[in-house]
Amino acid sequence: MGDEIMNNISETMIEAQTQIRQSSYCHQCHQRRSDVVGNCVTKRPNTTCMVKYCSSCLWNRYKEIPEDVSSKENWLCYKCRGICDCSKCLKTQGKKPTGFLRENGSSSYAVKNPKNAKRQLKLNDSSEGYNEENPAAGKRTKSILKKKEKSQLEDVKLPQGSESITVFGIDLPSENAGRFLQFLEFCSKFGKALGLRGEEPQLVVSEIVSGRNTRSHEHSTLTQMIIQLLTLLLVDTGDKSVGLSASDDRWFNVLGDCFAQSEVKLDDFPPEMFQKGIAEYEEMGSSQRLKLLNFLCDETLSTTVLRDCFANPESVEKKKEAKEKLNAAKANEQKLYQKLEDEFSKAQAENNGVELTIKQRLAIVSQMEAESELVFAGMQNALKMQKVQEYDDVLRTSPVELDDNGLTLWKLKSYNKEPNILLQDLGSWSDVCPHERWFAFSPEQKPQVEKYIACKKKEKASQKWKGNTALES
Repeated sequence: MGDEIMNNISETMIEAQTQIRQSSYCHQCHQRRSDVVGNCVTKRPNTTCMVKYCSSCLWNRYKEIPEDVSSKENWLCYKCRGICDCSKCLKTQGKKPTGFLRENGSSSYAVKNPKNAKRQLKLNDSSEGYNEENPAAGKRTKSILKKKEKSQLEDVKLPQGSESITVFGIDLPSENAGRFLQFLEFCSKFGKALGLRGEEPQLVVSEIVSGRNTRSHEHSTLTQMIIQLLTLLLVDTGDKSVGLSASDDRWFNVLGDCFAQSEVKLDDFPPEMFQKGIAEYEEMGSSQRLKLLNFLCDETLSTTVLRDCFANPESVEKKKEAKEKLNAAKANEQKLYQKLEDEFSKAQAENNGVELTIKQRLAIVSQMEAESELVFAGMQNALKMQKVQEYDDVLRTSPVELDDNGLTLWKLKSYNKEPNILLQDLGSWSDVCPHERWFAFSPEQKPQVEKYIACKKKEKASQKWKGNTALES
């Protein structure tokens, strides 16, 4: 009799402790929480089911508003319905736990951005959300959509371009197309600073492509260009006794000195070559002369004349304006957030200090929708303006798209044939000796190229978002 009484007391104490624990713990995340809700009506042998869920888990896992759950008189918990996806219930069913879920942020009350709040409201009202009869339907739908989107990205292929690239009506040799485009891009950016005439780059390219010395050095456009670049380098070093002329072969010796002083060493131009005289230059092929020309273009980038182009007053003023607009947009954003917090505090005070529900908070956010749209648009414009001015137009040309397979898409000022997109194929990064090739596209291929670029950008944005989400969690 005494043992039976002790057993009854022991069972009563265990049951009481279990009730206390379940009344303050969230069944989903197994954490002690002060915001657990839910009055399950399922009857146990000696008591009623005490399973409860915290506000965050109700919102993030099951898309239910905590206040609605707490107000229901005939509510059944997810465990009793057999659809609870907490780690313990899933293990009991022989399934793997789903882990942490941060779809709507770390807290259901964390309304930091009006945009996020509107998104949360849409998610709550979406037909892809929680379904009592099939709670996994929403997750499966999202998974199917992601797989479909991934397959669409994989299906978009870059069309096969042509190695026939024409500039100024001149067919560029495929093996040197990249070097010709490099020279023309240099001229398009620094032609004004160098005082180049409109057709001068075109004449230089035409002379190199022809490969014939139809003119004397005195009348050669290529020789005149080389002398102009050499003169710029000499003046920059302080040599004021510059008097190079195409009629005087001394320019070829000065060119040799330039190679000797440069940190760039090219096997095609050994020092002894320049000691033999102008005859060595006359023996050079088109490829060698083009390499020589591009070498001088690269060397002049360090001169004062071209460095001043990088920091021209107009560019500096635009960058300053972009920075001011971005700071103003950030200030407006902070004011909006502060105003939102003030509205929350005001509404809570009018509610006798009772914490606002999610519906009440979202109602306040909706009232400020127009203002938030203006602030958001201002921020986007400021960021766009800053990105445009991030690199000055004369500083560098950025590729339109770059992938891991050595494929780079360019929009160059020097190439204006439609479509004005060129493909540079450097081969795979794993290739020991990659061979550079350039391709142009036909007007019929333009939609496919633009679609490929758009898909690649979308894919990279998705990967970046996933990376940021992983860092947050």
